Amino acid sequence: MADFVIVPFSQLSLSARNELIEEFITRDGCVWDGTLDEKREQILQALRTERAVITFDTKSNTADIRPAEQIRKSKFSHD
Repeated sequence: MADFVIVPFSQLSLSARNELIEEFITRDGCVWDGTLDEKREQILQALRTERAVITFDTKSNTADIRPAEQIRKSKFSHD
């Protein structure tokens, strides 16, 4: 059974969504391949088109952004 739930990005406040996206982008300490604003827009587009999803880990109480394909593979490998 998965230890996370998928959180629709539209359910987050604009502030929470922006903070999560910025933390995700800068997690490793630097922004690659463009500016922070460009990367933010890329992530938002991926969320809008469901190529990426926001997950909430119920054990660690942390949120993350993950490729939707990774979630689908994870789900099917545990069924």
